[in-house]
Amino acid sequence: MNRGYTTPVTSITEKDFESLVELALEEDLPAGDITTDTLFSVDESCTAILLAKEEGVLCGLSVIPCLIQKSKTNVTWNQILEDGAPLSKGTIIGELKGSLVGILKMERILLNFIQYLSGIATNANRVAKQFPNLLILDTRKTLPGYRKLAKYAVYTGGGANHRINLSDMAMLKDNHITKAGSIQSAVQMVRQKNPGKKIELEIDGLSQLEDAIESKPDILLLDNFSDGDTEKAIYILREKAPEIRIECSGGITPDKLKFLSKFDGIGVSMGYLTHTVKFLDISLDIK
Repeated sequence: MNRGYTTPVTSITEKDFESLVELALEEDLPAGDITTDTLFSVDESCTAILLAKEEGVLCGLSVIPCLIQKSKTNVTWNQILEDGAPLSKGTIIGELKGSLVGILKMERILLNFIQYLSGIATNANRVAKQFPNLLILDTRKTLPGYRKLAKYAVYTGGGANHRINLSDMAMLKDNHITKAGSIQSAVQMVRQKNPGKKIELEIDGLSQLEDAIESKPDILLLDNFSDGDTEKAIYILREKAPEIRIECSGGITPDKLKFLSKFDGIGVSMGYLTHTVKFLDISLDIK
């Protein structure tokens, strides 16, 4: 099963988070660290262990070398695990060695990135493992600037990527259809002007299903359908248009996921994966 509608975010590079690291440093250290700069000498050194405090999935480690470099501090990073590694309480992720002042100044920024992205990866992993025959998709409900990182975290955890941005593929909703005049007109206009781009069409009732099938989108989103209407729509689509991928969204609960898991290969988009995230408990313990 391909874990993405277009090209999934399977990796990240420094250009994807460099500006975020710079912003974080400017935000946290506008005039140094009053506490650390007062108490400790720049010559003091230490070792700090990055340690998991609970179960989860690790994500975001590539940010650490960038943070060290942007901090302009004499610190080295010894990475033990890789992104995607399962964590349990007490798992050692890696080790920082060098300037005590440098490590203390970057501690919170480092943890914010790793805890946040690991939280997303853990969220996605939990759902994807429970419902392996569904395509668990993210959405564009991400913090500004963090889109690629958040989608990478979803993928790392075992989830799938919906469109990465508005340029990636077309998604026709009620407002688009109303403006275009009809479902078929909207799909046709987008297809003519954007050859090669995938088109997803959202409908909110069975009354739109026939027009939707005739318009031949790549993906059909059943938005807030009842269980009964969902089952009818899937049966009709698989009978009449098996080439159209099916996605469900809106008010997705554990019970709804259990129901949808009866249908192999259905996509389920969930803003919950990225917008309702608990930071994973990870600490930086200085020895």
